[in-house]
Amino acid sequence: MTDQTTYRIEFGPAWPVPPITVDFADRTAAHRQVAEHAIPHLTPKLAEMGRPELADCFFQTDLQMTAGQFIWVSLADLKAAKFCPARLTPTP
Repeated sequence: MTDQTTYRIEFGPAWPVPPITVDFADRTAAHRQVAEHAIPHLTPKLAEMGRPELADCFFQTDLQMTAGQFIWVSLADLKAAKFCPARLTPTP
């Protein structure tokens, strides 16, 4: 893992989410910032796909801080979904 804390996040081409640069010094705050940025863009696309419930999701990254995605979990239904892949690039 790198000492870098600031990353540019670019989302998969099938998803209408503009890139964002986030400081991951506090990972919990960073994941929340990414979700707050992306969910308003994801909601119409998810509704169009017939899956509006997926907008109640969270963002997670891999341990290497090279990739991320959104995850939706329904504990009541024992279901989960991963969507909107993202690439993380360290920035100065």
